[in-house]
Amino acid sequence: MSESRLLVVSDVHGRLPALRWLLRNETADAMFFLGDGLYDLDGAVNLLPAPLPYPVYRVRGNCDVGFPDPNEGLVPFGGALFFYTHGHLYGVKSEYDRLAEAAQNRGADVALFGHTHHRTLVYDGIPGVPTLFNPGSLRDEGCYGVITVENGVCHFEWKQVQK
Repeated sequence: MSESRLLVVSDVHGRLPALRWLLRNETADAMFFLGDGLYDLDGAVNLLPAPLPYPVYRVRGNCDVGFPDPNEGLVPFGGALFFYTHGHLYGVKSEYDRLAEAAQNRGADVALFGHTHHRTLVYDGIPGVPTLFNPGSLRDEGCYGVITVENGVCHFEWKQVQK
């Protein structure tokens, strides 16, 4: 099985130059866009000279009023199953239990979320308990996540948009 490289982006909130930089400079097999900036994502993609060469899995955040995107999704990559959501419907600003339970109920290995604007990695190493990953905020921290997956094993990192 080959290696998959996944970008994870959340909470752009109008920082179109940062998002455009990321789309022009990063390569990936897919992107998870975790909400609060769907307008920005559409704008940045429309400014590119060609369509993105990878799929974008996107969900609606609490600030994405009027977008028909779903609140959550589930997709496999590299032998791991990813549950992705913005996080506001799971109370992630106060605790992660509901998010972890939702991901576990769906059989997910990893739960991706945003909303808090803070980089987060929660890994208990307990079989059947999903890893929780938040890429942070592209607006506040200028950061995004990169996940490398091979044979069901995920490696998580945060990267910064370059000025």
